[in-house]
Amino acid sequence: MAVMSMDVQKKELNNGITVATEVMPHLRSASLGVWLKCGSRYEEKSNTGISHFIEHLLFKGTRKRSAATIAESIDSIGGQLNAFTEKEYIGYYAKVLDEHLPLAFDLVSDIVLHPTFPADEVERERNVIFEEINMVEDSPQELILDLFMEQFWKNHPLGWPISGTKKSVANISRNDVKKFFENNYTAGNIIVAVAGNIRHREVQKLAERYFSGLKRGAATELGHAPEVFSGRRIRRKAHLEQTHLCVGTTAPPIASEERYCAHLLSSILGGGMSSRLFQNIRERRGLVYSIYSMLNLYQDAGSLVVYAGAAHDKAGEVVDLVLKEFGSLREKLVSGQELKRAKEFIKGSVMLSLESSSSRMTHLAQQLIYYGRFCGLEEILDAVERVAARDIRDLANRIFDDSTLALTALSGRNGSDLNAVSMRV
Repeated sequence: MAVMSMDVQKKELNNGITVATEVMPHLRSASLGVWLKCGSRYEEKSNTGISHFIEHLLFKGTRKRSAATIAESIDSIGGQLNAFTEKEYIGYYAKVLDEHLPLAFDLVSDIVLHPTFPADEVERERNVIFEEINMVEDSPQELILDLFMEQFWKNHPLGWPISGTKKSVANISRNDVKKFFENNYTAGNIIVAVAGNIRHREVQKLAERYFSGLKRGAATELGHAPEVFSGRRIRRKAHLEQTHLCVGTTAPPIASEERYCAHLLSSILGGGMSSRLFQNIRERRGLVYSIYSMLNLYQDAGSLVVYAGAAHDKAGEVVDLVLKEFGSLREKLVSGQELKRAKEFIKGSVMLSLESSSSRMTHLAQQLIYYGRFCGLEEILDAVERVAARDIRDLANRIFDDSTLALTALSGRNGSDLNAVSMRV
C-alpha cells in the first residue's frame, strides 16, 4: 500500500500557542483550525453545557463584526466556517481557497479572540440550545448514547451531555460565559493547525500576526479519571416502535499502546457489514436493522459500546447474542483471514479519511492534543499491521469482564425482559 508523504512542521509562539502546518501542494484549498484543549469535561456540574454555549455565542458578534457580517465574510469567498465542541477539545475552523487564507485567519481569530457576547444574543442562543436538546430527546439513537455514558461514567464530566441539560443551560449567565471564556481561551490552551496548499513560513507569520498578543494563561487541568459503573439502566419512553440498546464496557485510553488493538477488536466485532454482530444478528437472524460497535477514547479512560435497535420482544435475545460475541472473542483467536480483513478495513479508513485539507488539519491538531507529536501515516499503518490475534484475545479477556459490563435501554415498554437478562459473558 502506497503511503502519502507528509510535509509537516510545528512552531511554538512566544506566548505558548502551538502552530502546526502541513503542505498539500496538489490542492487548491486551505483549512485553518483553532483548537482549544478544554472541552466539556472541564466543566462543573453547575455549568455543564457552558463550553458548547460559548461555541455558539462566538459567532454572534465581535468588536468589529456583527453576526451578519461574519456570515457575509465567509460566504463572499465561497468558504466554509463552523465549530464543534467535544469532551476534551473545541474546534473553530474555516476551509477556503488557498488565496483566501489571510482572510480566514483574520475572521477566525476575530471570532475566537474578540467576542462581545451581546446580552440579547445570549438569551436567543439559549433558546436555540434548548431546541438542540429537544432534538436529541426526539432522536432515540442519539439519546441512548447519552443515557449510556451518563450511567457508565456517573457523576463525571465525561458522562455528561456536551450540550448540558435544560436546567444547567438555563442557569448559565452572561457573566458565567465571560468568566469561563477568559479563564480557558488562553494561549496555553490553543493549537492553530493549517493544512492545504500553503507555505509553512507564511502560515507562521499569519499566526504570529493574529495570535501573538494573546496572554499565555494557565493550561486547563484535566481532573481525575472517571469511575466505571456497571449494571443496567432501563428508561421507558412512550411511542417508540423499537427498544434501543447500548451494551458496553471499558476500553484503553486514546494514547495507550493498545489503541490499535482496540480499533481492530471493535472492527471485527461491529465495524462494518462483514463484522460478527452484523452478520450473526442482522443477516442470519434478521433481529435488527442497525447494529454496530464504537470506541469512545479519551486521555485517561475509554469505552467500547455496541448499539442495536430491535423489536421490544426481541431485545433480550439481542443482548444475549451480543454477550455471546464478547465471549467468543475472549475464548478463541480470530482467524488469519478475519484479522487481515479488519486490518485492511482500518488502514483503508485511515487513508480515505485524510484526503482533504480539513481532515489533515484535524489530524494534526488531534495528534498534538493527545500524543504531543506527529505520527506519520507509515507509523500508524505499521502499528496496525503488528497487532496479532493473541493481542486481540488478551484485550478481549480484560475488557469483556462481568464487573465492567453495562446495559442501557430506551424502550416503549417497561423492559422487564431486559431485567431478566444475565449480564455475564
